[in-house]
Amino acid sequence: MTDVLIFGQAHWGRHIAAALNSRTAGFRASVVQPRAYPSLLLAPPRHRRVALMRVGYRIGATTIRGRIFDAYWSMLRARLPSAVRCHYWIGTDVLNTLDEARAGTLRRSAVASSKDDLHLADAPWLATELGSIGIEATAAPVPLPGRTSGAVPPLPATFSVLTYAPAARFAFYGGPLVVEAARRRSEIRFDVVGSESTVDPSAPPNVTWHGWVSDMKPRYAAATVVARVPVHDGLGSTVVEALLNARHVIYNQPLQHVRTISPTTTDTLVDAIDEFHEAHRKGRLGPNLAGREWALSEFDDEKLADDLASLLLSHA
Repeated sequence: MTDVLIFGQAHWGRHIAAALNSRTAGFRASVVQPRAYPSLLLAPPRHRRVALMRVGYRIGATTIRGRIFDAYWSMLRARLPSAVRCHYWIGTDVLNTLDEARAGTLRRSAVASSKDDLHLADAPWLATELGSIGIEATAAPVPLPGRTSGAVPPLPATFSVLTYAPAARFAFYGGPLVVEAARRRSEIRFDVVGSESTVDPSAPPNVTWHGWVSDMKPRYAAATVVARVPVHDGLGSTVVEALLNARHVIYNQPLQHVRTISPTTTDTLVDAIDEFHEAHRKGRLGPNLAGREWALSEFDDEKLADDLASLLLSHA
């Protein structure tokens, strides 16, 4: 039995722990609460195999919190020298590390100390970005149990575009681009999940605001196209879920069975929307069944959990 002790972003950590516990044999994973950090230094679990995993807590950060956690991580490594050490990069942590590397403030000595650790990245482009600053990472999408959809809903009779742009990070998730696209294409309905109309009172009337949505199935069923155009991204859950629901996807990252736009501008977004809208108008647009079949295979939670388990074992 291998105990996987997960530190960092609790939301993603819980998903990883649930996947390992329910889908793999020989692993017992748990998210370590900050209040339990000191006890691991005082009484480390030396009697069994251990893997230490930090999720979204980037190494080499110049922030006070980053420095403190790096110091704690070093002490934990010393207390458990035989433990597998894993860094799971999920998105914004990569963006911030790249920014610090460009600014010359990244603590290179801390990064160098992790050279022999296992580095995993939620998406292939994150692994490429990390490689550009000397961190060798393996692409390994985070397993998310329960993400597989049921029956494929038919495309709606009325063409529409769905996007996710949470209010707290509306601009980061490309909200203003989507609103401007809606302004240019007033005949198309645009649905925004994660925000209320107060984030942009000037938005045109063809934008419908849904706020926080706990069950996305009806929203995917009502959408023809899902657009995701953030400033930076890991593997967007709405992209995977859209594919599983056989929806067409506009994304600003390279992924199979999506319409990739580059650069990320209103013009490129509108051009992509126009392509799908024209196909819909001519009756040539059916569900994205090829994308669904690919996603069912590529993002099966049992497969992803098994892949993660194999990577941890290979680094033991």
